Amino acid sequence: MNHSPHLKSYVKKHPDNKMAWYLLGKEYESSGQEGKANYCFNRAGEVFEAFEHKQIPADVWMEYQDKLVQMSKEKERRTARTRHLLTALMVLLLIWVPSANSPRPSNENASVPSGTEQAAIDNIEVTKVATADPKEMAQIGVVGGVFTAQARKGSGVGTGLTDLLAKTSRLPSKTTVLGMEQGGSWLLWREGMKPLLSVQNKGNGGLAVQSYDAAACACKPSDSENLRKAGLKWAAGQEELAVLNSSMRAFRSQHQRLPQSLDELTRDFPANTMYGTTDGMKKAFTPMRNLLASPGQGTGKAVDLDADSSAESSPLLASSLHGRPFLGQPLRIVVDKSKHRLALVSGNVLIRNYPIGLGGERTPEGKFVITDKVVNPNGKSNGEFGSRGMQLSATNYAIHGTNEPDSIGKNESLGCVRMGKEDVEELFALVPSGTEVVIGNGGLPDQVLVPGSRFTSEPQHDQTNPRKTYHWLN
Repeated sequence: MNHSPHLKSYVKKHPDNKMAWYLLGKEYESSGQEGKANYCFNRAGEVFEAFEHKQIPADVWMEYQDKLVQMSKEKERRTARTRHLLTALMVLLLIWVPSANSPRPSNENASVPSGTEQAAIDNIEVTKVATADPKEMAQIGVVGGVFTAQARKGSGVGTGLTDLLAKTSRLPSKTTVLGMEQGGSWLLWREGMKPLLSVQNKGNGGLAVQSYDAAACACKPSDSENLRKAGLKWAAGQEELAVLNSSMRAFRSQHQRLPQSLDELTRDFPANTMYGTTDGMKKAFTPMRNLLASPGQGTGKAVDLDADSSAESSPLLASSLHGRPFLGQPLRIVVDKSKHRLALVSGNVLIRNYPIGLGGERTPEGKFVITDKVVNPNGKSNGEFGSRGMQLSATNYAIHGTNEPDSIGKNESLGCVRMGKEDVEELFALVPSGTEVVIGNGGLPDQVLVPGSRFTSEPQHDQTNPRKTYHWLN
């Protein structure tokens, strides 16, 4: 019987085992591959000398060979079981990413303590068909417990499970993972997200996993509609946190300190860093400020809030894994001239993708920041700039509304970015002054990504500018 594949696998994992090298050499010798046999005998060293120049019964090394082959086969079976489980779980890219929670590409060979993954996998129970106990709620009392999200498919999936299994002691009692579809290199936010799986932390490293993906678990998953609705509510709350987080960062960049209150972010124009507030933002302000003031911020290191303490003051933070905002990277605007699309992104998560009107070659390319944020830039809501305007750096270009809605998708402006009324009003509420804007060609999907329920916040103070007449290149 040819045992060379198993022996080759064994010596790759145990290159210092001279007996294994000797046995592999004997396999090559018996098949007439003398060059490979001699190489293996050289690696075998004194073992080769002992067996070739002394009278040792053949059944001794044959028995040893059988044991090595058996060990190699068992290793392959364990690996196959692990791979099957990884596929069944569809995995959990549960742990944050760069500095705040948004997903990022990871190295497939992420470093975890030796033995951690297998030990944790041994403690996982995969529940194929089960209905969650309606009485079983998370520590903040919502269906699905704590939420997070990850790519539904892709290379980062296995790495996410490895990260999760290395940190099981930090998992809450129940975590629901939502799956995000992909559009090119972007993960698509909110409307299309559906539950992938739930993870119950049973303590002592034990996890019970219920998959909601029929292909992954080879089963008929239980109804996840209530989880889907709870997940969409969680996602909407994460948008509130993203606006608050980005606004506080923008304020810090301008004033070299964090704001002391929400009121500092929502003053009259031109100090209207943020358009409006929500009840969720009011409760999250202090814990978010504590997070941004922590030493790890700005260094790329992850810094956790105390989930229990944040639950008392901020349900939005407590509903997210480890009490941290999922959309933790600053909001940015990306404009794709070739597709007539304007996207709002956080890291590699595409939160919105709006159709826009442009000016063709007249629309500049490069990096800008939003300076003036003005309500009714023409002094009225139905002027040529519509009801909202966001100036791009110290230029005569802006992102604004239009009284020519038919120009959306066309190159009819003198260089400005035109948006529909609902779109520009939502974007105005989402992005703070100081937001980076990148204009170029390519990079965004064609798919329009706008939720059925728009982001809204309660406007504060006067955000018009009666002292200036804007002459943007509309």
